[in-house]
Order: sequence, then C-alpha cells, then structure tokens
Amino acid sequence: MVYFYRSPQAIIISALCSIAIAAFIYFVIVKPETDKANDQVNHALKQAQPGIDAANRQLQQATPGIDEANKKLKQAQPGINEAQKKLKCIQAANGDVNKIAACN
Repeated sequence: MVYFYRSPQAIIISALCSIAIAAFIYFVIVKPETDKANDQVNHALKQAQPGIDAANRQLQQATPGIDEANKKLKQAQPGINEAQKKLKCIQAANGDVNKIAACN
C-alpha cells in the first residue's frame, strides 16, 4: 500500500519505492517463470516439427492421387446417375416385365 504525505519529496520517494517493488517482483518472480514457459514451448515445438514435416510430405504425396480419384469420380458420375435412374424405374415397375423392358 502506498502512503502519500503532504511533502512532494515524500510523494516522489513513495512512488519510487512502489516502482522498485513492482520491478523487483517482475524481474525476480514473473520474468523467470515466463522465460521458462517460453523455453518449454519452444522445446515442444522443436520436438513436434519433424512429425509436422513428415505429415506435410505425406499430404503432398497424396494430393496427386486424390486429384486423380476426383477426376475418375467425375468421369464415372454420368454412369452412376444413369444406373440410379434405371434402378428407380425397375423398382417402380414392381415386377412387370413390360415396364422393366421400357426402362432401357
């Protein structure tokens, strides 16, 4: 707690003491702990980096295969749509051979 006196000199000394106490607390207690925490985070990131790099390499290797699969899916989509239409037609025919023949 800071006590203020009527004397301007006492006010300045009191303010300087408060600043000195705050600086002491910061440099002796807070800063070492934050530095230690930052060092631990940096160490963890350095340990995780090889795994992240490996995952990125695998992703880059998988991308061409994914692109090729998407192209083949787009090529197959019209056939899939046609097959679904025929399936719906056959299901709607309820076993009537003439209606099933009309589905083609």
